[in-house]
Amino acid sequence: MLKKNLDPEQEEMEEVRSGALAESLEFENEMKGEELETYISDIADTVKIGLDQSIAILTPWFFNNMPRIYYATTPRAEKTRHLSAVITGHIFETKQTVELWDRDRSKVTYIGPGGDRKILMSMASRLGPLDLKMGSLYFSRDHLLFLSTFFCDSYKAADIKNKYIAEKIETAKDLLLGEFPECHAKIDQFLENLDHDFVTYATAARLHITFRMYHHMLMHEGAHTIIEPFKNSPTARLSIGFRDVNISDVMENVLRIISRFGFNIVRGFAVRFHHNLQEPILVLHFVVRYTSGEAIQLEDFSILKLNKALRTLGWVDNDEYAELGQEPADLSINGVNLIRSMASWVHVLLGKENPYYYSEYKIRTTFFSYPELTSALVDLFRLKFSPNKGDQRKNDGYEKFRNKLITDVQQLIDPVERRIFRECLKFTDHVLKTNYFLPTKTGLAFRLSPEVLDEKYYPNKPFGIFFVVGLDFRMFQIRWKDISRGGLRIVMPRNPSDYGFALSGLFDEVYGLSHAQQLKNKDIPEGGSKAVLLLTPGGNKKRAVRGAINALLDLLVQDDEIHEEKASKQVSYYKREEIIYLGPDENMSNDLIEWVPEQAAKRGYPYAAAFMSSKPSSGINHKEYGVTSEGLNVFLEHTLKFLGINPKKDAFTVKLTGGPDGDVAGNELKILHREYGENPKVVAIADGYGAAYDPNGLNWQELLSLVERGLSICEFDKAKLSSSQDAFVINADTSDNIRRRNELHSLAVADVFIPAGGRPFTVNEKNWNRFIDPSGTPTCKAIVEGANIFFTTEARDNLQNAGIIMIKDSSANKTGVICSSFEIIASLLLTEEEFVEIKDVYVLQVVEILKQKAGAEANLLIAEYVKSGRQKRLVDLSMEISKEINLVTDIIHDELDKNKEELVEAPLFKHIIEKHCPTILRERYLARIHSGLPIAHKVAIIAASIASYIVYREGLGWLQTINPEDRYRATITYMEQVQLTDRLISAVKGSNIDEKERIASILRMSAARNLTMLEMASEPLKDI
Repeated sequence: MLKKNLDPEQEEMEEVRSGALAESLEFENEMKGEELETYISDIADTVKIGLDQSIAILTPWFFNNMPRIYYATTPRAEKTRHLSAVITGHIFETKQTVELWDRDRSKVTYIGPGGDRKILMSMASRLGPLDLKMGSLYFSRDHLLFLSTFFCDSYKAADIKNKYIAEKIETAKDLLLGEFPECHAKIDQFLENLDHDFVTYATAARLHITFRMYHHMLMHEGAHTIIEPFKNSPTARLSIGFRDVNISDVMENVLRIISRFGFNIVRGFAVRFHHNLQEPILVLHFVVRYTSGEAIQLEDFSILKLNKALRTLGWVDNDEYAELGQEPADLSINGVNLIRSMASWVHVLLGKENPYYYSEYKIRTTFFSYPELTSALVDLFRLKFSPNKGDQRKNDGYEKFRNKLITDVQQLIDPVERRIFRECLKFTDHVLKTNYFLPTKTGLAFRLSPEVLDEKYYPNKPFGIFFVVGLDFRMFQIRWKDISRGGLRIVMPRNPSDYGFALSGLFDEVYGLSHAQQLKNKDIPEGGSKAVLLLTPGGNKKRAVRGAINALLDLLVQDDEIHEEKASKQVSYYKREEIIYLGPDENMSNDLIEWVPEQAAKRGYPYAAAFMSSKPSSGINHKEYGVTSEGLNVFLEHTLKFLGINPKKDAFTVKLTGGPDGDVAGNELKILHREYGENPKVVAIADGYGAAYDPNGLNWQELLSLVERGLSICEFDKAKLSSSQDAFVINADTSDNIRRRNELHSLAVADVFIPAGGRPFTVNEKNWNRFIDPSGTPTCKAIVEGANIFFTTEARDNLQNAGIIMIKDSSANKTGVICSSFEIIASLLLTEEEFVEIKDVYVLQVVEILKQKAGAEANLLIAEYVKSGRQKRLVDLSMEISKEINLVTDIIHDELDKNKEELVEAPLFKHIIEKHCPTILRERYLARIHSGLPIAHKVAIIAASIASYIVYREGLGWLQTINPEDRYRATITYMEQVQLTDRLISAVKGSNIDEKERIASILRMSAARNLTMLEMASEPLKDI
């Protein structure tokens, strides 16, 4: 954003004239005669005798060289104090910086030699521990002195009873309404919440220009800049805006960047707004000029680089890697963050081989030890993706550069260092898209090919990988199909040790969760995906999520964050449209759930309403409707009946992880009581805050009360425990209680265990045997997995070998993702008002679909288990069902995708799409179903619907009996025969034939399969 302005000298005068200054402020400039002698007398009294000569020389120099705006906005007493410090502080003789604190420690002033950049940087570094609300920086006109004042006391409302304050605010309001007539409410809010000190030390014009950036930041994410060259002057105003950043966090780097690109600062100020704002906004303004004295032109390369560097500053970590921005590597901020991103990638991906070889420390020291190679990595990445280096790429420039870099890396003696650099090269080779060259972003985002993964550790290749690095966070998103969905989980470690552990396992967690999602998504058009954002201890969750989502959108939409530059101009090696659907997961609050689709819409993402599921108003909240638990309970009931327990009639015992306040656990408790009354006895519950145990069953009324109030199990009223001496309620606040909590789910004895909450791989090869009591008997008969990847593969194998019946997570808790899939369809087709109108009916119909799909798989699981003579394990059968459905889905999808525009209009396929949707959607919006869904989504619906229908009806292995080249034809023929069978059944039921119900049952059981085999044997597939 670029504008022309007045000469800065003229502007200063306008600022002074436009604001009514407080009586304590006094305008002085080039004082002479009696006025100057009065000041000299005042200074002499302050610094005592013996300094007459210094006073006589420095006082005229000070008042003739400091900017006019300094005089206009600084009280007389402060100016006297500043000049006293200049005279007595040895600033010029010994190059010292004077630090002056007010008595109440509310304000600090630094005065030092202006020509020494190191001293200025040292001053800025001292701000680190301070919580600042505003500050100013002035240089003398000859640039020999800098004077900077910062305020660190708390917010104070502006004293509008003071006529000078009130007049200044009123003048500012007139200026603002003249430029922003449509923003009356925002202007009033801005002016009503101004800090008293800021108004006192500002002018009306300064309030005016500050609002420009404040207003801009209210509507945008990330960091932004406005450059406004002054008319007839070699100077320009540089305005910078940040969200939720402290002055002390960025001041040193801002000053360094301005200097790096050849600019001197004439003056500047900073102010942080936080009162009555959800997120603080920091605004900085500088008047700058080239050190060469040349006039500033908007198209100058230095201006473009300065602009980009400052916008980058607000979303990068200020850590050890920042030193790579200095000699000898001398990388840009963007380049530094690229190396920081590569370091995280190497640590996460190679750390599994050897956590000591590829520790964060070793990787960092390797980059610092070889600055030329480190810089070359950035140059190679830039060569691959720079929009301005197309000619070099055409002439094999990338390959030549890469080969030379490989040769240089091979010269390294240390094999670990060689491997680190080679992994960085591999990373660059497999990045397909990035937002690196967008000037405005909130995180550095990469879209990678799955070929980047080592088959040794990741034999199953996902469809796509996203990686985002930003301020205080790292995020991976993995998806297994072109159209995929899965939740966004936020991991919030409490300390650096926990963070280090979480970071090292971050990719494996995303990989495992997304693959589990892929297995459970077999019933729906979307493949599995998962995003996990790891937040540094003490990091800002909202800022991190918003930054990560905004960076992800950079790779999905055409414009950058402020629609200033076309993202489509950026170099991309992936040419297809990418459709991403997210959902909520751990630590995603409602405000963020609502913000995600709003921001996606603002950015122009065509499927914004479907970008995030479970929206509080226009979505289906999983916790409110218990959609995951509804399906979980279907599997539980089938499992209990298989064990010989009729839950409607018989008593049975249950133990759970996940508290009454949790989504899956809390709703499962409600459903257990709703469906079976007092028959289930919940003997043990453990959650993040505590645990409760009662061998006679925890009191149902108290449990349901905790669910209703959203409280942890540690809030269970101990008076409601039975008389058993073993019963207890504990808080996880001591090492002994934490141990008891952690062991309760394995040691407590119950008919069935439902893990409905907990961290991944809680039960593993080291602790699975705690489920076996001293006599060798398992502490439960069955496990129905309500939580994802609660068990490792080895733990599952051992528990099943011990005789425990297990229903895997990809089966047991699949209905949550199915529900989200139907929410996506509604989001793609309906406005928020239309959805709210039918929501109650829509949700009821969706819940019934969830139960049907859970029942279909539960029946098949048990049938295949019995069919195998109980030799195959249920977990393995669950995997086989998922893999077979996904395999058939892929076969159908790949064929349909070849001619999708035409095929989706075929009557059979249109019928399948319609049948997939809830009844009320068909009844009210039938035409919109066909016009509103993306073609790729229609193809996915057809493929998933056919595949799951056939496998659930015919069982495992039926399609394996058909030649691979004929399987697509067989699936389509089968669905045609299903339609024929339905017509035959209707005809039979409407006739007077004896035993028509029996005939209809036989037709329903095998007609479609037998007719398909006959059709396949007689003729090829006809045109649909």
